[in-house]
Amino acid sequence: MIRSWANMDAVRNNDDIQLLSELVALDTTSCLSNSKAVDLACQRLDVPGIKVTRMPLDGGKENLIAFVGPEDASRDGLTLSGHLDCVPAGEGWKTDPLVLTEQGGRLYGRGSCDMKGFDAIAINLLREAAQWDLKHPLALVLTCDEEIGCLGAKAVAEHWPIERDLPRNTLIGEPTSLQAVSMHKGLLKYRLVIKGAPGHTGTPSIGRNAIMPASVALASLEELRATIQGERTAASEAFHEVPYPVLSVVGVEGGSAWNVTPDRCEIRLGLRQMPGDSIDDWTSRLRNVLEGPLAAEEWSLELVHATPSMLTPSDAELYKACLSSTNQPADIGVSYGTDGAYLQQLGLACVVFGPGDIGVAHLPDEYMPVEEYARGRVMIESLAREFCQ
Repeated sequence: MIRSWANMDAVRNNDDIQLLSELVALDTTSCLSNSKAVDLACQRLDVPGIKVTRMPLDGGKENLIAFVGPEDASRDGLTLSGHLDCVPAGEGWKTDPLVLTEQGGRLYGRGSCDMKGFDAIAINLLREAAQWDLKHPLALVLTCDEEIGCLGAKAVAEHWPIERDLPRNTLIGEPTSLQAVSMHKGLLKYRLVIKGAPGHTGTPSIGRNAIMPASVALASLEELRATIQGERTAASEAFHEVPYPVLSVVGVEGGSAWNVTPDRCEIRLGLRQMPGDSIDDWTSRLRNVLEGPLAAEEWSLELVHATPSMLTPSDAELYKACLSSTNQPADIGVSYGTDGAYLQQLGLACVVFGPGDIGVAHLPDEYMPVEEYARGRVMIESLAREFCQ
């Protein structure tokens, strides 16, 4: 059976799927403004007892922070955190990526899994909690630009609290197939530039080719990549498939014409560091590896962007509560990043937990399983009641 949720009266009986369909219909690709999605969330949260703050950022982007319940200096309660932006829909979809469509027990649409499905649950829960007898606050953080470096969460970490502290226990609703994740790797983006001197290729004595020493640097980086595959840290046991840092060469550019000696070569590197690793230590290690092969060259290594790793102690209250609800036997770490990387800098104990399979995120025909979505709703609401009532 195939049906579109966009124009069905029956969907009104399921507020989460209805709101999800409305969120999916809004193109919130990271290069675009997300203000229409923030408008929709604000309309939904326009009920007595909920206080909403919009945090405008550059490029027509916004974060939204909302509270319901009493102010609590103890920072007890629960924060629900999601992002509103998505990767581009791309080609290859069997359905319209901006129309939530059910087929075979799955809800197809861009962002249905990553992570507008959770956003819809969180928005509706905050609205419903306005009718609860709350002892501690329930908060909601919806960010922009997570997909391009968690930039919205970084702004929250740098500028909040504007009015009141967020509850310490924080659920990051990324799709984890309803498994509790207490840690993830970070992502360091580096730019290595090697400078030469221009000349005519017909006169090799003039100029200095910047690409040739780059080949030696690449060989040294490949040796480092192989070396760190054998390294382990205290967090490695949680990363069952890839228990080590990952170094990747993701781009090489140099040269401008067939008859011009290349005077510049740029190599772009990505490093997914383990939780607890020092960013400064990794930068120093890379420099040390490159100093030998590039000793006679003019070169620079720039840390372009650093998304921190995330690490929440195994005795954190929210993590223990999530483990109890999932009957999960061991810690799980993931190699992708989340807004928790920055939100933890506000003293928040972040746990990544939500319905949906990260394996279908960013792909054509991204989907959310209907049954798992319903189970996730029950589990997240149970956590909200446990920590706030």
